Amino acid sequence: MSDPTIPVAVALLVKNGSVLMGERRPDKVYPLHWEFPGGKLEEGETALQAVRRELHEELAIEVLDAEEWFSEVAEYSHGTYAIIFFVVRDWSGEIVNRDFNRVAWLSQAELPLLKHLAGNERILARIEQEGIPI
Repeated sequence: MSDPTIPVAVALLVKNGSVLMGERRPDKVYPLHWEFPGGKLEEGETALQAVRRELHEELAIEVLDAEEWFSEVAEYSHGTYAIIFFVVRDWSGEIVNRDFNRVAWLSQAELPLLKHLAGNERILARIEQEGIPI
């Protein structure tokens, strides 16, 4: 019997043609790999509720509007994840890094230069093809 697929909600925070990413801390699985903010859904939570909670926990912001943009299944050595990506263009509060080694606003040209999680491959290909959603 295989392990269950883990539902995850992730955000592409976009501003001025850039997208926000966080670098994982050195003490985490996949250290110093870049990822979009977000995380696993909690029991009874919708993907939208999860992305709002995760962005508050990780970045101290309140999501005012989020649009579902892309979904995929990503395989890692420790599990299978069903990922829903949201585009977030509107939030309140100043971004405060509460969880990552560092965060950065990145242009489309800068994204391929980073060390990414393997699960970002398809979303990065989509951004390369279509651009950062505006």
